[in-house]
Amino acid sequence: MSDTSSTATPRRKRAASSTAKTAKTTKATARPAAKAPSKASPRASTAKKAATASTGAGANWRDQASDYAEQAKATARSAATTAKNTTGEALHGLSKLIADTAETVDAKLGPQYGDYARKAAETVAGAAKSLDDKDIDQLTNEARDFVRKSPAVAIGAAAVVGFVLMRMMRGSSSDDA
Repeated sequence: MSDTSSTATPRRKRAASSTAKTAKTTKATARPAAKAPSKASPRASTAKKAATASTGAGANWRDQASDYAEQAKATARSAATTAKNTTGEALHGLSKLIADTAETVDAKLGPQYGDYARKAAETVAGAAKSLDDKDIDQLTNEARDFVRKSPAVAIGAAAVVGFVLMRMMRGSSSDDA
């Protein structure tokens, strides 16, 4: 192989030559430093004012960012509370549906399978009650602790949820077409 490190591409050569021209122009136009006046020059005071205004703008920007962060937190909390309530209602409905179906399961498959259905209904109802009893902060802390204790299960659950959501979105987009 040939050594290409010593040869520059045309683009690099143009960039290098324009940089050299800029450096020569800067040296030619540079003026010797004037004696500093005893009073601050108008340019210096303007620079100080600009720096002060810049600092004030930075503080204003931070305040605005903080306000937006608070708004985002409030919106996220509201959305999470709505989702929690909707999920709780859905779990209660599912529990009632399973309990109502248990009698049909008794008649068609036998009492043993009906008991399984009743136990499943009780478990779902317990999960719904537990969800209703907790606030968003408690649920967030429990989720955080669960992820810390078993990250592999959390990653697997996230992958399954992502897969299901992808399939739902793909199915709804093909229905629209």
